[in-house]
Amino acid sequence: MRTRKRDMDREKEGMEKLRKDLFTALANRALIYTSLLREMRKELGGEKASEIFKQALFRHGVSMAELLNFPREMEKFKDWLLDFLPAGGSMHEPEVVSCNQEELVIRFARCPLKDAWRMYGLGEEEVADMCEHADHFDLGFFGSVFDYTMDLWSRRPDDRCVLTFRLKGGDSRRSGCTF
Repeated sequence: MRTRKRDMDREKEGMEKLRKDLFTALANRALIYTSLLREMRKELGGEKASEIFKQALFRHGVSMAELLNFPREMEKFKDWLLDFLPAGGSMHEPEVVSCNQEELVIRFARCPLKDAWRMYGLGEEEVADMCEHADHFDLGFFGSVFDYTMDLWSRRPDDRCVLTFRLKGGDSRRSGCTF
């Protein structure tokens, strides 16, 4: 009995360490984005730096979508996305708001990038700016298959981002969602 409890405790500790390590990796990504964009702005000016930064993230997102080849049917995509989120979704706390044959809407209570930028001491305006820039990865990633939009947390009263995925062209032949 004690061995079983010890094994369960070790597994729990291992999962918590993995979650912390994953957050550290995502925080590192957030701070790399910040450093790169700040340096680019110094060298190129704000508008040109933003344009290049967003285009690079967009292209990277398209490449990752091709690599991962996620499902194109809304039901399967919803399941894939929720399963794809790291640490069982605990770092994002997703809530499926609605899902039907043509649209999936998910509200995210948390974002490890946003959390890292806040922990790093960025003001809310700069955090929102970084989120808007970082979303260009998702625009490339999800937008390569779906009409994708993000309602940024800074424009909402509940500090949550809302992601909406729609079938391109409203293809109603696709399967709907259940949750």
